[in-house]
Amino acid sequence: MRTFWKKIWQEEKTLIRASAIWFSVGIALSLFIGNQIHLEANLLTGFHYEWYQIAANNIGAGLLVAASGILLSVPSVLLTLFNGFMLGYLVMLSASHYSAAAIIAALAPHGIFELPAIILACTIGLKPFNWLLRYVRTKQSVDWKQEGLRIAWLLGLMISLFIVASLIETYVSPVTMSWLQ
Repeated sequence: MRTFWKKIWQEEKTLIRASAIWFSVGIALSLFIGNQIHLEANLLTGFHYEWYQIAANNIGAGLLVAASGILLSVPSVLLTLFNGFMLGYLVMLSASHYSAAAIIAALAPHGIFELPAIILACTIGLKPFNWLLRYVRTKQSVDWKQEGLRIAWLLGLMISLFIVASLIETYVSPVTMSWLQ
């Protein structure tokens, strides 16, 4: 099984890196223009969702990012930029009310799983543009069976990561954050 995932990494690392870059650009944009957006800080409090609600929301968003790749990956890139922007903006907004340690304690436990899931969603969404680009450059056709299986495995991993992240976000992150308040 390890060699299987290693092979997927070798074949998908360019798209994974591109996805991570788009997400990071979204974070960077929030740092540059986030100061121009003014929301009430009380938007950060009062939310309580069950793990399955968080998982369903994140899985739905991940599937939207992945499936929107059918439109030549443009929506996938824009949605990933937006996700990065929102993360950066919420961290900036939180920084005015919480310590850096509390923010890290709240985000890091589940972020370890959620961020790779977001990047995998974009990776899947970038595949159609990659297929087109590869065909235009080399006239190499797509092995649909192999690509379908790879996408299925990546989707399975993405969904698993979102579920683990939602469980941690619900049951672990509040505890770790409370240690620092």
